[in-house]
Amino acid sequence: MAFLHIKRSGALLLAAAALLASAFAPGTAQAQSSQAYPNKPIRLLVGFGAGGPTDITFRKLAELASRHLGQPIVIENKPGAGATLAPSSMAKMDKPDGYTIAAATAGLLRYPHMQKVDWDPLRDFTWIAGLGGYSFVLAVRADSPHQQAKDLLAWARANPGQLSIGTAGSGTTMHLLSEALGSMAGAQINHIGFKSSSEAATNLLGGHVVAAVDAAGSIVPHGSKLRILLSFDEKPAAWLPGVPTARSLGYDLAYPAPYGLVGPKGMPPEVVKKLSEAFKAAAEDPEYRKTLDNLRQTEWYRGPADYEKWAREFYVSERSLVERAKLLKQ
Repeated sequence: MAFLHIKRSGALLLAAAALLASAFAPGTAQAQSSQAYPNKPIRLLVGFGAGGPTDITFRKLAELASRHLGQPIVIENKPGAGATLAPSSMAKMDKPDGYTIAAATAGLLRYPHMQKVDWDPLRDFTWIAGLGGYSFVLAVRADSPHQQAKDLLAWARANPGQLSIGTAGSGTTMHLLSEALGSMAGAQINHIGFKSSSEAATNLLGGHVVAAVDAAGSIVPHGSKLRILLSFDEKPAAWLPGVPTARSLGYDLAYPAPYGLVGPKGMPPEVVKKLSEAFKAAAEDPEYRKTLDNLRQTEWYRGPADYEKWAREFYVSERSLVERAKLLKQ
């Protein structure tokens, strides 16, 4: 009996040794890690404050994508640096294992044209998926004496520096559009960058700024308290009857601004595939499309390869808009 026990123990030890050798064989650990992904919660960093359209959008996407991944996706708001603080800090500090990802807005491809940064938008990220786009508008309070955009801009030309425009922060798309519109209209504006879209709207409602440029989803919820004077869409929006586009007023500012998802550079292709597929399913979900409608956003899905291709092209074209806004770094 003792001999049999020793024989069985030896067999078990050999089996354990073989299992360990297999686990540490080249490529096996990575394969097992990829197959197991995700086996814990995922952090999703959002570069805007809570309550704004970007935060609402990514919370809904995270909720829907988590159903496909089988793990919760936890939102962490990290506003700052033109909405680039969240993805840039992730790129520098987090492992490319898929457990920390970030929302990417147009600012990620613009900010390096405006400020000196210690990261590269094309080399330091894995581009996972494009998920939607914004519609931006210029708005005033409903009781403003400026009934039309042309009236507001004429008043601004006659009163240099008196047109204060609030946005969700310095370096954001809203900031860029404000400066570009002022430059093209020959009007000196006073840009006021707040910490979030909701804070900008609150200050507009309180009369602390004359106007605001923001995503339509930040303006629409305030209903009759605010008046939209123009949009920065390619064409007049059906839901804004009688509201002109900046382009129709003679300003070449048609600005679709897609957003999506990025991770640190060097993510395993298998992990990128799982994330992109889960977020594609989320983007196609009726719940998400209802959110887009409520926020007046547009559908815009791109897989990893197409999203990276778009990013490279947009990075080049964005420089010209930064120049027109006179915000190019010196």
